[in-house]
Amino acid sequence: MIQGARRSLVFANRISGRSNGILRRFGPPLLAALAASVAVSANADPLAQCRVLEISDREGGRDCFRDLLANPSPALRAEAAWALGDIQMANALFRSATTASPGDDAVRARWGELFLSTYQVRDAEALFAQALEINVDNVAAKLGLARVALGRFEARAKRIVDSVLAGDPDNVEANLLAARLALEVGDNERARQSLRSPLDAEDVLLRLEGMALAAAIDHLDGSAPSAWETRALEIHPGYGELFETIAHFYIITRRYTEAIAQLERAVAIDPELWSAHATLGINLLRVNRFDDGRRTLAKAHDGDPYNVEVVNTLRLLDSVDGWEVLADDDVIMRIHPDESGALAGYVKRLVTDAVATVGERYGFVPDYPVVVELYPRHQDFAVRTSGLPGIGVLGVAFGDVVLMDSPSARSVVEGFDWASALWHEVAHVVTLGATNNLVSRWFSEGVSVYEEWQTGPSRFQGADTAKGAARYRAVPIGVVEAHREAEMLTVALLDEGFIRPTYPGQIMVSYNQAGLVCEFIAQAYGQAALSRILVAYRDGKDTVGALEAALDTPHHAVDEAFEAYLDDRFAGVDPAAYEVAMEEAMAAASKDDWVVAAEAARGAIAAYPNAAGNPSPYPILAKAEMGLGNQAAAVDVLIEYWRAGGRSPGALARLADALDDAQRHEDALAVRRSLALTLPLTIETRTRLGDDLLDAGKPREALQEYLAVQSLKPHDAADAHYRLARAYHRLNESEDARRHLLFALEIAPRFQDALSLLLEINQ
Repeated sequence: MIQGARRSLVFANRISGRSNGILRRFGPPLLAALAASVAVSANADPLAQCRVLEISDREGGRDCFRDLLANPSPALRAEAAWALGDIQMANALFRSATTASPGDDAVRARWGELFLSTYQVRDAEALFAQALEINVDNVAAKLGLARVALGRFEARAKRIVDSVLAGDPDNVEANLLAARLALEVGDNERARQSLRSPLDAEDVLLRLEGMALAAAIDHLDGSAPSAWETRALEIHPGYGELFETIAHFYIITRRYTEAIAQLERAVAIDPELWSAHATLGINLLRVNRFDDGRRTLAKAHDGDPYNVEVVNTLRLLDSVDGWEVLADDDVIMRIHPDESGALAGYVKRLVTDAVATVGERYGFVPDYPVVVELYPRHQDFAVRTSGLPGIGVLGVAFGDVVLMDSPSARSVVEGFDWASALWHEVAHVVTLGATNNLVSRWFSEGVSVYEEWQTGPSRFQGADTAKGAARYRAVPIGVVEAHREAEMLTVALLDEGFIRPTYPGQIMVSYNQAGLVCEFIAQAYGQAALSRILVAYRDGKDTVGALEAALDTPHHAVDEAFEAYLDDRFAGVDPAAYEVAMEEAMAAASKDDWVVAAEAARGAIAAYPNAAGNPSPYPILAKAEMGLGNQAAAVDVLIEYWRAGGRSPGALARLADALDDAQRHEDALAVRRSLALTLPLTIETRTRLGDDLLDAGKPREALQEYLAVQSLKPHDAADAHYRLARAYHRLNESEDARRHLLFALEIAPRFQDALSLLLEINQ
């Protein structure tokens, strides 16, 4: 799952130019407060008077900015043009200002903010860096880089902010960023502490931002509406950013319905807050309100054509207009027309099985359909998810809406097991629905990973403990190393590993750690304990409160017991030995040195049992056994690999053929089911499964496979029609059988098998 809205929020300067005309008359005390703020700010910044004036009198504020366009300073004129919405003029004037004063670091920092506000993040980052090259102590540039990192969910955001606060603990803008960072990881108390100076700031615009964050804290704590909303709107009745800020934190905690309500309030009081229109449109799509989302995004684009998320999403919506929507009471599917015929049956079965299986285990079966969208291009999925290409996840669940890469977007060789990924995302539908979307990120991910291992389509099946096989699903070697190097987080902080990773690979480690924590809890406290944790989240408890209420154990004791559990679970795993043995096995296999390859592959398995990912020692060992003439041993190795979740298409195809040769047709059919689920868009795989099903007396299932093959437009269309006819004939549906035979004979008039079957049917 992704982590919420990705673009950077440029704070104070968004207030300019977005009021609703001349607002209601203020009372004398409030006007006095505003006047004082203007007087204080104006002494330091000639723009401050215009900015604060605009709060109460938009046209008066704009006239003030227009007057500044005559100022001899190009930097000041740039600021005025920016406030008036003329981005091109502002950019040109900032360029002139830096040319005239190449050593002015402050101008470069402000120019960077202009780029950041128009979504040109790389250019903004370069300008902030240039400003710091001129003046290493430029706080505005440091905070600009922090905002860049904030938008990218990078850990350096906190490091930069902390460094600024170390030198200036009362810096208002740094404290505002610190509050946002704390709220992202659920540390509401730390956020409150960071807001002490902003809430008393002399700059009314920064004070308003502090109030918006304070209101967001109240909402996240369940105290809505917040008193801070009233106080902020008394100062600025058109302050749409108030509700936009609240919505942002609802989004990153996956409470999209609540976010939409806040965004609708934002655009109602400030119709020109285009960023709120954009976020509203994207989130309407996330809850399957396509028509409303498209209209809102079109309006956002009319107001702000620079927003790349809006542009990308509108283009994507145009491209999916022709997609067929397949719907029933349980599943609504949007699948590319070239793939829908082959995938729809598998998707429906996986979704309904996952809802029933996982839902029963956790006491929540949705009474609404699950929406599934599959994208053949990963970049399209990324844009549909966040408005931007380049995200690393393969699937995401927005409540009951699941978006994913289709099997054609990534290959199984790259490690993409699309069926398991779909199972994972449907498990999110259960945990989010069971808690009204109040479950923490790590626990929802943990349950999904755990259910992928325990009940998913590639789960470990039938470990033979008598032969020493591990009873656990293997995790990546990096997870073992992270545990041994004490790089895992405590459960209280585990969300941070998903949101702002501090080392390469931490997100992968966090996913697996979350799954392992759920596995540990299920073994130590029983499966029902996981359901009790969901109930505690639904009741509004945070992670610490949910764990302690459900397990009746202090959270630090859970951490200690989990550490001991991992020590035991990973006791037989030797990452260094595994890597050495795998290198030796692959090198020997490439030279057909089967004796060495077999010995090294066995060593790799001993160092890392059930390593079924790619690459895996099991297919190497099987190939070596075949090379040494040990057919039966090769079959045993491949069965162990398959049962452990191994999905190498070549290995599974060899296993199925070998099982057929050994007259183990039922086992061969089970393997070919796995292979077809792994490669559902491969004509040969689906055809062979259909043949096996027909031979096994399962014509209805065979028919579905042959229909999938026909939808993939096989080169030998006559053969595809003939196979369909055979299936219909076995089902005693003679008219359909005859129809497909005639299609086959129209393509190939001398097709002897088709002629013979037609004669049989006619007789």
